[in-house]
Amino acid sequence: MKRKLLSVLLCTAMAATLLSGCGNSSEPADNASENVTEETGEEAVTEADSEGKTKVRMTYWNSEDTIQALLDYLGEEVPDVEIEFQFIDNSNYDTIVDTQLSAGEGPDIICESPASALKHAKLGYLAEVNDLGAKYSSAGTNVYSYDGNIYALPGISWFEGIYFNKTMFEENNIALPTTFDEYLAVCKQFQDLGIKPLAAGLKSWEPMLKNSMAFVTAEYLSTDVGSSFGEDYRNGEVKLEGTWNTYLEKWSEMISSGVYTTDMTGIDHDQALEEFATGKAAMFCSGPWDLDTIQSKNPDLVVDMMPFYGTKASAGWLIGGPGCGIAVNSASENQEAAMKVLAAISTEEGQRAFWENNQGGSSYLEGVEFELPEAYNSASSALAAGNVYCPWNEWGDAAGAHETYGTEMQSYLLGEQDLSQTLTNVDNAVQELLEK
Repeated sequence: MKRKLLSVLLCTAMAATLLSGCGNSSEPADNASENVTEETGEEAVTEADSEGKTKVRMTYWNSEDTIQALLDYLGEEVPDVEIEFQFIDNSNYDTIVDTQLSAGEGPDIICESPASALKHAKLGYLAEVNDLGAKYSSAGTNVYSYDGNIYALPGISWFEGIYFNKTMFEENNIALPTTFDEYLAVCKQFQDLGIKPLAAGLKSWEPMLKNSMAFVTAEYLSTDVGSSFGEDYRNGEVKLEGTWNTYLEKWSEMISSGVYTTDMTGIDHDQALEEFATGKAAMFCSGPWDLDTIQSKNPDLVVDMMPFYGTKASAGWLIGGPGCGIAVNSASENQEAAMKVLAAISTEEGQRAFWENNQGGSSYLEGVEFELPEAYNSASSALAAGNVYCPWNEWGDAAGAHETYGTEMQSYLLGEQDLSQTLTNVDNAVQELLEK
């Protein structure tokens, strides 16, 4: 039986997403953080009395209820390990964990954002997890890799694709695309019918960011040639300007063909969602967090999701990334027990338990698929292939410049600057962040 999709997961703003894929500022369950000291965040705890059990401490910026099914599963699957969960609010998470790790202390198992994992790996704070990481798709492990090693296992993903009005497609005999050019042709068919092909709230910088980067992912970043771009970019060895131009020039047909228009910069996300839900547009880019709202506005709407495509036929790509990375403290005295926990998570049963409280994402573990609602049928091949990727997660300390990219692309849409200047402006913002 297909499960009812829960409202997600992905936080109110991409500010949290760029660090973690998903953050949660909810209060800690069962006062989980009451024993955290004010100075370092270390818990004043004593060893468990349970004979034969090794206690490992696990920290996360999400409250305990968001992974309760996983904790229950681990309690049964790894009976000789007792996991002590510690919630630390997202606003203080990095500061507290950094302080602990720099003192040679801290949790045994750490939930890491891609940026913090890279920082901690460089400083030698994390144990490599190459053997377990080999079980996951590179789309998930790339953002947790440094100098040829994997330092965290990718958690359940968040993702975004293109919702479409299935009835509208069928009634007008319009076939689903399998390439970017076919997608543009579909948009042209709707335009000729007097139907707005894509509802987009370009008042926000996010749609231009995600849509264009999804194309670059499908066309370049997912290839052997482009797979190292993220690492090279954060190391200052390459630039967007001079590398992404060709791909974004092709993607710019979204603008020249009238799918994206300048008047959309006056429309916000909620207005665009309303257009799609009420049948005024055939498509709308978003993720599982909006599905309940769409269906509540129009219960009769038959909705599905397609992925983003490049110029060559493929399973397609969804923009997104791991909700968190699971890492092991290299200074932990309980490293063997911590690795047992990671090994249990790296099974189909472990992934399903991880997913249980966060339905709406996908697993990066090879061969693991979740039974999602029919609203994601046409994205199933991309999800099954692990084709869920968030390019700016690989920008390290400059990950925050993804917003700059989005706002600069807005200026490009409005004709205020050419593509070369747009990319140069982003490169400059990234360089400033990397030099701090």
